[in-house]
Amino acid sequence: MSDATSSLAPWGSEASADERTTALLAHLSTFLIPVLGPLLIWFLKKDASRFAAYHALQALFFQIACSLISGATCGFGLLLLVMPIWMAKRAHDGEWVGYPLIEGLGKS
Repeated sequence: MSDATSSLAPWGSEASADERTTALLAHLSTFLIPVLGPLLIWFLKKDASRFAAYHALQALFFQIACSLISGATCGFGLLLLVMPIWMAKRAHDGEWVGYPLIEGLGKS
């Protein structure tokens, strides 16, 4: 493990209030700047907070997957609205929870 990641909290550890707020913002940023919001948060927090980086990647992967799928069906429009809000709440509660089907992505 490199020096840059050795100071990070271990996977599954309790997140600080700041980390939880950043994770919440990663999910909610998808409403203002889809894909780029979570990508920016991941880029800024990837070396400082595993929790925030994990949730930013979750939001990013979910937005990409839904964008690809929603071109084929309109039913995912509601999913794009509801899931980020639900995940933001859970991230703010300090949970290491991922979106269905992509939960393992972003784990390091």
